Amino acid sequence: MSNINAAAVDLFIAKAKPVTIQVSTANNLDEAMNFALDLCDKQPLGKLMLDTGAPPDESRKKTFSAPGVDEKLWGYLVDGGSKKGFEMIRGGLRKYLAGIDMSFTVADLGIADTASCVVECQSEDERLAAMICERHVVALSKSKIVSESYEAEPFLKAAMAKERNYTAFISGPSRTADIERVLTLGVHGPLELYLVLLEN
Repeated sequence: MSNINAAAVDLFIAKAKPVTIQVSTANNLDEAMNFALDLCDKQPLGKLMLDTGAPPDESRKKTFSAPGVDEKLWGYLVDGGSKKGFEMIRGGLRKYLAGIDMSFTVADLGIADTASCVVECQSEDERLAAMICERHVVALSKSKIVSESYEAEPFLKAAMAKERNYTAFISGPSRTADIERVLTLGVHGPLELYLVLLEN
């Protein structure tokens, strides 16, 4: 197991609070996935992000996406999500641009001084998963947190050298403000971001 930079972890947590990232911890990925499944189950059915003017379809299933996980993790999520009645989505996210209730992502790197999770996306679906959901759960190993962005340079150079690269920096839920300084959440991405820090 890689060494954990405790100071970087503490800094990440401190920087996450002002940008309304909700931080929790888990021993492993199984616990993080269970957290995401339970959170989706407890939340009310999400309102689609595009207002069509039609009344909400209360009969639809909650949607849960995780396009970037490997086969083993996907099988675990499908088993848990199917028991809860979720529609589980791994590909074809362009069909769901009106909104997904929950997305689950495993981050490749964390940058403490900006509270950013870096996800090396190899497909458009992975990138969309972080943008079109109402709630996003990101799992990040504590051992992958660096203190500042300069330490991320080797990782980013390697990622950008790949043919397909949709690398995402995720630093809190989506927010925007107009000229009158009215802050709105969820315009360009999720309303809520949950970070699960993994001990292993």
